[in-house]
Amino acid sequence: MAQLSSLIPLVRERCGGVLDQMAKDQLGRAYQKFCYESCFLARTQEIEQGQSGELSIDSDHVFVGVDFVLNANGHELESADDYTVSPSGIVTVLSTTPKVRVFYHVAPQFLLPDTFEADNIIVNRWADAIADGAAANLKMMPNTQWSDLSLSDYYKRRFTDGYREAYRVAINALDEQRPTKSRDFF
Repeated sequence: MAQLSSLIPLVRERCGGVLDQMAKDQLGRAYQKFCYESCFLARTQEIEQGQSGELSIDSDHVFVGVDFVLNANGHELESADDYTVSPSGIVTVLSTTPKVRVFYHVAPQFLLPDTFEADNIIVNRWADAIADGAAANLKMMPNTQWSDLSLSDYYKRRFTDGYREAYRVAINALDEQRPTKSRDFF
């Protein structure tokens, strides 16, 4: 696990004179949005028939959504027909399969504690994108020496490109585990 505070020098390159706590707060917000938009923090959990269908959520994280569910034979189940998911992450299996495998993703809570440990892969691979997200927010602050709305837009575009790239990586990883469906073309 990595500390977001290790990215403060990158934020300072973009916003000279920013205070450490302000940079850290904006890094936390950027990291949270990055994880939410990229769906990169994917998890897998098996639920057996008769077990509670509550998904395991990491501490300081929230449930975002279920990507797909596979039955014991590896076939994809249909949402609403074969299973339902509550907003809090409780899966109710409607079919009579003995075991299901749930693929879902989480994101950090909006307000992160100072001791929060971020995902190593995200921090190492997309450090510049997260720093760009923090800088985009900092550059929008009025009456500061680092205010610059045009640079804020620039950093926001770079941040968006970063989490879109992470989304493609996350979806490709999920697609490797997802069974292919045969399609009938008429």
